[in-house]
Amino acid sequence: MKTIRVLVFGATGTGKTSLCNTLTGISRPTDNGARGITAKSHVYEPFQAGDCKIEIIDTVGLHESARGTVPADQAVVELVELLENARDGFSLLMHVTRASRITQEHDDDYKFFVEKMTQGKIPVMLAITGCENEHPMNAWVQRNQEAFSRFSYKELVPTCLASGGPMEEFFAPLRTESRDQLLRSIIKNALAEPIKLYGAGTNSTFTEALTRIWNEFVMVTGLPEKYRRQVNESAYALMKRLGVPRAIADAAIKHIPDLLEELGNKTPVPHGGKIIRKLSELILHKISDRFRSNG
Repeated sequence: MKTIRVLVFGATGTGKTSLCNTLTGISRPTDNGARGITAKSHVYEPFQAGDCKIEIIDTVGLHESARGTVPADQAVVELVELLENARDGFSLLMHVTRASRITQEHDDDYKFFVEKMTQGKIPVMLAITGCENEHPMNAWVQRNQEAFSRFSYKELVPTCLASGGPMEEFFAPLRTESRDQLLRSIIKNALAEPIKLYGAGTNSTFTEALTRIWNEFVMVTGLPEKYRRQVNESAYALMKRLGVPRAIADAAIKHIPDLLEELGNKTPVPHGGKIIRKLSELILHKISDRFRSNG
């Protein structure tokens, strides 16, 4: 069965989580408030659509760190975890926006996820929320399609994600229509195989990918230059310098095998990286078992 991994991104309040809930049938909490609800990335349980297995990864709003709702120390951990979730690569990017004018945040999100993080290697589609007041729903797309021509979207999909209240009887069939259209677009535009951002065959290590993505994040969100990764600074040292205490231990331990493999590859020992990685995984496994037995 073909596996499609979809990375969902967009500004806070555009309806990312509602869209993911509609696609997967899993009800995570949503919030229409100014701060939004998605404080960290989330990987949904895979679900089947036709002869495909689809896995959805929801992301934190890119500009939350600039607003102070997600501090820089937490943001770097979020990017570490996002890269961990990217270990198996992505087949498709889904940019979520509301049916309104194109904002600077829209441009920033596109540049960060499409051009910088995935380096234009993964196709991207645009899901447009708030189209329930249009008849038919694609009327907004038809009127505004030219405005999106400067982006490389494979397809623009109008959606209704609204639910509840006195209009639920009206919303329900539109949500079903939206889900069907989104699934058709995902299956149509996804790559045959996910593309990895780092690891074997990519010419990029985990640390290199994190550095590239983090430094771009600092620039896009307007964080002070002091937050950029310094020359020869390890990923662990970067997170420690940003003041991440216990969180870094929880996040970094998952990536110790990656980091050790990078160091091992720089030694003259043949296959040193793979050997060191395997040993570190065995050690971490024993440590984990010990903690569980003592808990």
